[in-house]
Amino acid sequence: MKDGLQDEARDFGNRRDQNGRSVGHLELFFDLVFVYAMSQVTHLMLEDISWQGFGRGVLALLAVWWAWVCYAWLTNTFETARVIQRTLIIVAMAAMLIAAIALPTAFTTGALVFGLALLAVRLINAGMFLDSSSRDEDGLASAIRRLAPGLLVGPALIVAAAFVASPYRELLWVVAAAVDFGSPLIAGISGLRVVPSYFIERHGLVIIIALGETIVELGAGATENLRHPGVLGAVVLGVLISATLWWTYFGLTPGAEERMQRTSGVDRARLARDAYSYLHLPLVAGIVFFALGARVSVEHIDEPLAPLAALALTGGVALFYAAEVAYRWRDHHQLTVDRLLAAAAALLVYPVAVSVPAVLSLTVLTAIGVLRLAWELWRRPQIGAGTAGTVQ
Repeated sequence: MKDGLQDEARDFGNRRDQNGRSVGHLELFFDLVFVYAMSQVTHLMLEDISWQGFGRGVLALLAVWWAWVCYAWLTNTFETARVIQRTLIIVAMAAMLIAAIALPTAFTTGALVFGLALLAVRLINAGMFLDSSSRDEDGLASAIRRLAPGLLVGPALIVAAAFVASPYRELLWVVAAAVDFGSPLIAGISGLRVVPSYFIERHGLVIIIALGETIVELGAGATENLRHPGVLGAVVLGVLISATLWWTYFGLTPGAEERMQRTSGVDRARLARDAYSYLHLPLVAGIVFFALGARVSVEHIDEPLAPLAALALTGGVALFYAAEVAYRWRDHHQLTVDRLLAAAAALLVYPVAVSVPAVLSLTVLTAIGVLRLAWELWRRPQIGAGTAGTVQ
């Protein structure tokens, strides 16, 4: 009897430690590559601000995002304490860096380099999944075996795309993205486990990575015109918009973690897949598009923005707020009306952005973000188990 109680107490302690696990230094080191990859997605679109350029940017972001998602699930599911595991993640980091370097030319001269590097990243990921699951419980091992083939089909199609011309090249990228995002829906994710504190912290960090790209682009856009007072003002406005996006997201993190803690079994895995692996993508995409529009705005503060640059600026902010609405709905089944109104207001700035100097567009977007945040801090609405605006 005493031994049984001791075993139960030990199991409870292990579960508590597992649920309280936080992101380690290895994951932070690994994510540095994705800081660079995000900037490369922005540069890909900056080099060709057209519908084709935007489309290619989205496809590149889908590939980079799913590579990151696969490793987020890997390090969430298994602790990478062994030397060989850490070495393999560093090798994958090197391969991802090569893919990021080739990314701006991934649809032209660098197509094969990007495809092969991405395939190497996924091969390491699939191998580590299979190796780690072979020593674990049967349910998890079965889930990994179901999902593993889908990890490789997408990058294999991107490699194949290097040998065909446009538009067939882009079409194969679309199919690759459909395979990546569709595999967890078709194969199912029952058997996968999720550590709430780790999973939510890891996805919060990727939002920080994306917001960091905004800061980088603001700085790059201002470098050549530092003596212009308007440029400095535009940089400040860009930082304020980024800060309101940051506060919007992280103001509800405690409630999101509690929601995940209260969800168990396959429902927890589905919540993690839907709210984080899927619905965090448009959050990141909105920030990336805003970064592009902000850089163009800082470079041309005295001129109205070209239509597509204006769409990136205003649509990026709108997409972020709309994705926040979708994320919170999936997470808490509550409609966050303030974020929905902010998304609509940001879209309505588009006709202004193509008609007035860019610095005025940044001013209006700043006002929208500040007013929304001020309302939230005043009203303190309850979203799920959390109080909006509470940033830890």
